[in-house]
Amino acid sequence: MGQRHFRNLNGLRQEIALFRSKQTTTPFIEKFFEEQRKKGLLIPLFYDLELALTSFRPDAVVVANPNSLHMPISLAGARAGCHLFIEKPVSHTMDQMDELTELLKKKNLIAMVGYNLRFHPLLQLMKRMYESGEIGRAVSVHVEVGENIEDWHPWEDYRDAYACWKSGGGGVTLCFSHDIDYLYWFFGMPERVQAIGGKKAPLGGDAEDTIKALMEFRGGLIASLHMDYWQRPKKRTFEIIGTLGRMMWDCGAGTLVLEKRDLIKKTFDVPKNFDRNDMFISEMKNFILSAENKENLLIPFEEGVDVLRICIDIKKKIY
Repeated sequence: MGQRHFRNLNGLRQEIALFRSKQTTTPFIEKFFEEQRKKGLLIPLFYDLELALTSFRPDAVVVANPNSLHMPISLAGARAGCHLFIEKPVSHTMDQMDELTELLKKKNLIAMVGYNLRFHPLLQLMKRMYESGEIGRAVSVHVEVGENIEDWHPWEDYRDAYACWKSGGGGVTLCFSHDIDYLYWFFGMPERVQAIGGKKAPLGGDAEDTIKALMEFRGGLIASLHMDYWQRPKKRTFEIIGTLGRMMWDCGAGTLVLEKRDLIKKTFDVPKNFDRNDMFISEMKNFILSAENKENLLIPFEEGVDVLRICIDIKKKIY
């Protein structure tokens, strides 16, 4: 994600420096630096965070390291008076969250959480149709997301990454919290959460690789949520059943299906020119413009913290 944000910020003509906590030498990372050298880009590179903040003096810090390391970088950036773009989730615990919240408020800084699916054109359309009453009042919801963790990074053994370890802030609940975020985005904070899960798939690591959760929202709406690190092919679907019909977003198929009780059915396809990276560019544009007081922040820090609270509630039910 750090590399993606670097390329996007570079394309948006932002001046960028990089901080690396250690001189990692994986082929993937070294290939990235070699690519930049071939382009003639001399990237300011720091191995000391305080030096990076005091000598480069950034307006904003992008936090894109493992989940368990988000908070130290975020706090350092806020203390230096920098706006924050924090990759999801905000952190892996609520430790020091009050301190960070107070710093942001005291220094009048913005912080955005990287839930890029809020910028998916079909998910945005689904939200507009739902809020316009297209399917009436929501009665029940089902979300399913699954993807085999062994397929994520072909250049490394997944067991060497943080996503399958509790100590790194891994596990499907936090790493797939995009889907918890859009439930929150659509319906608000759940009033009650139940969950079961744990290590169910034949995978390494000690963090949960499968969960099933039930959430009850205001008004009695019930949502079921399935997440796993095992499915092939990968799947991400979001279905709302309402009093007047149903809607289902299928991320992999690139479709949004609307079915009304009077048998009217419509299928909306993702725009032909849509590229997955468009979401990341859109969120970064919104962050930059919000920092310049030219646009409202679309994923406020407080909402990212609420999503983390839901994730922690789920994990408490599991462990």
